[in-house]
Amino acid sequence: MKKQMKVNKQYLLSTLLLFECYSAQVKIGNSTENANPQSILQLENSVRDKGFLLTRLELQSNDLPNPLSSHVDGIIVYNTATAGTAPNNVSPGLYYNNGSAWIKMTTKTPKFGDIKNGFQNADHNGWFIVNGRAVSTLNVNQRAVAAALGFSTNLPDATDRFLKNTNGTDAVKTVAGADTFTISRANLPNVTFSGTTNTTGNHTHTYTDNPATTTNVAAGTNNPVGNNVTLNSTTFSSGTHTHTLSFALGSSQAVSLEPNNIITNVFIYLGN
Repeated sequence: MKKQMKVNKQYLLSTLLLFECYSAQVKIGNSTENANPQSILQLENSVRDKGFLLTRLELQSNDLPNPLSSHVDGIIVYNTATAGTAPNNVSPGLYYNNGSAWIKMTTKTPKFGDIKNGFQNADHNGWFIVNGRAVSTLNVNQRAVAAALGFSTNLPDATDRFLKNTNGTDAVKTVAGADTFTISRANLPNVTFSGTTNTTGNHTHTYTDNPATTTNVAAGTNNPVGNNVTLNSTTFSSGTHTHTLSFALGSSQAVSLEPNNIITNVFIYLGN
């Protein structure tokens, strides 16, 4: 039956220091293989059935060093806790410290210029809100990345905008489009309108019957009667007329293009 052996810390430290005195590489294990010349420290097991167990800590938040007393650039630990509040929450997994925060190691590494939507309300882990901010507010490394992506003065402003894929002719990074439109007459349906005029369409025409004489009225008929010279008359040509018919078809109110949605922030990855 195999027994696990716990090595005294002082003995292990003395052994490592002794190895360091005689070699540029340190190897710990029971295999006969030589230490890889590219390594400083190598762990090896001849049966190859053992792993390297990292220090396990319960982190509290990715912006706090706890349980360490301060952030230390380069430290790697395995976090066992689910804690903190977004966007600084942590979950079980491997974390490394960049000197100011704990960064979770993931299988998917973002690339400079990657875009994502998120419910976070602030910059985090190299992701920056795309809100038209001045590039000069970023640090030196982030300014260089932004410039390489074509943003020398300001980042784009994604406020109230949807992301659109290029059609091959429009320029990437261009801010365009509108959230409303108005219908023109050419866009109206092919409809025939009909109607009637109001009572102001009633009217009379006047005419002159032989202006040189007095027009008499025949008793009982109320018809104008001219003298014996001119008995027939017509109205003037000005009697020809038209009536205009109009319809109320709206007030040209703009139509909204905004569909049902869920609100997020847009972030661009510029690194730390």
